[in-house]
Amino acid sequence: MQCGRCGSLNVQVQAVAETRRRGCFTVLLYIILLFIPIVGWIALFCLLRGQRSVTRGYAVCQTCGNRWRV
Repeated sequence: MQCGRCGSLNVQVQAVAETRRRGCFTVLLYIILLFIPIVGWIALFCLLRGQRSVTRGYAVCQTCGNRWRV
């Protein structure tokens, strides 16, 4: 693998865990669904569950520090 910026072959691949927040429309939808009794409890559970974690792979050039998604 070669760096796109400097052309170096000194590249290392790393797995990085990133957290994703909920969007404002998702939270608004959950709040609206709270007013419907049965579906509201499910929405409340999903809202309180927290942030989601996604693992992505990145290649990092050890020479210039350039980082890109693999």
